Amino acid sequence: MNTVAQFVVGTVVAPAAAIVVYLHGVWTGHLIDLRAVSEFCPAKPLASTSTSVDVLPLRHLCHYADGTTNDLVPAYVNPIVFLCLALGVTCTALAVRSARRQARQVSRLSGRSR
Repeated sequence: MNTVAQFVVGTVVAPAAAIVVYLHGVWTGHLIDLRAVSEFCPAKPLASTSTSVDVLPLRHLCHYADGTTNDLVPAYVNPIVFLCLALGVTCTALAVRSARRQARQVSRLSGRSR
């Protein structure tokens, strides 16, 4: 497999991994849970606005009456998502760079053979 193809694979696999980890965070963070909030935020009495959700970075916070919060999304989800996205962008840039370099070499070789 040549270099361009390897980077193209990285361009596809890295964002796919980011999507999988993001969906794992949605599932484990109870963002699509239909149960009562008190069932997945049972630690303390809840505040009047019991939860808040942020989509990016992924957060699902339980707000308690004493002013503290608890994030239901595991701490490793957002760093892995952003790392995979950065890796996808890097692989895309390297694939374009490698393809241009390869095209330049082919044009140089075809110019010499004439």
